[in-house]
Amino acid sequence: MPAIRNVLCLCAALALAACATYKQQTTESLLESAGFRAVAANTPERIQALNSLPSRKISRVERNGNTYFVYPDTKECRCLRVGRQEQFDRYQRLAAGAKAERLEVTGADTQSDAFKGYDPW
Repeated sequence: MPAIRNVLCLCAALALAACATYKQQTTESLLESAGFRAVAANTPERIQALNSLPSRKISRVERNGNTYFVYPDTKECRCLRVGRQEQFDRYQRLAAGAKAERLEVTGADTQSDAFKGYDPW
């Protein structure tokens, strides 16, 4: 009996770990499915911009009269996932349909030098 109990406990622990991993993968995969583009943080300026945004939140960024929605993916691809209003609306529909975590939209200081390495999106 103790062996069966140990196996059941191990299975429960693995299931909980899988749920946590699935939740994070779902956010990134939903953004990708919605058409958000991955822009690599491959220069010092882009790395600074990536690290300046709030983690796990979509930021609304105004650049040259255009509105972008930017999600810093610091764990998976070390990139910014960038979309326009159309992609953001699609993400919201996908997230609602999947009952996934909906990310809070925040504002970002886009006039700072941190974003100069991301022209053009």
